[in-house]
Amino acid sequence: MAHNAPDEGRTAAEQRGHELFDLDVRYLGWFSAGIVILLTVTAWAAFFLLGGFRVSDAVLTKQSTAGSASGPFATLQDTPQDDLRSYRQTKAAALEGYHWVDRGSGVVRIPIERAMELVAAETRAQAAAYSMVPVAPEPPPQPRRRKP
Repeated sequence: MAHNAPDEGRTAAEQRGHELFDLDVRYLGWFSAGIVILLTVTAWAAFFLLGGFRVSDAVLTKQSTAGSASGPFATLQDTPQDDLRSYRQTKAAALEGYHWVDRGSGVVRIPIERAMELVAAETRAQAAAYSMVPVAPEPPPQPRRRKP
């Protein structure tokens, strides 16, 4: 009757029938350290391979010659609403007015409403040119009769 004998040398958890195997936390620590080292090396390599935070001299000279008052970098618009309004007025004038595109070739830009009227009239003229009366189908050919 060994199972009734007192459990000497066993812990209380073992006596209650619990499992003693747990995850070894040292492996989790090493794994985390490896991930941190991998991310650090990757960031360092990307930084140096892409040139760091340097701005090339060609970009600086190109932007400084553009006449920017604040320096070599772009600035925000002072009044974007006014710029948008003037842009839309320019585009609306192009859609609603008559303008020469190429005077030598006789190419003219006309208002879009007038262009739609001309296309509709041309389509109506083409439709009228075709006969709208249905044509009677030809009778089917008569089957040949065999001579007896």
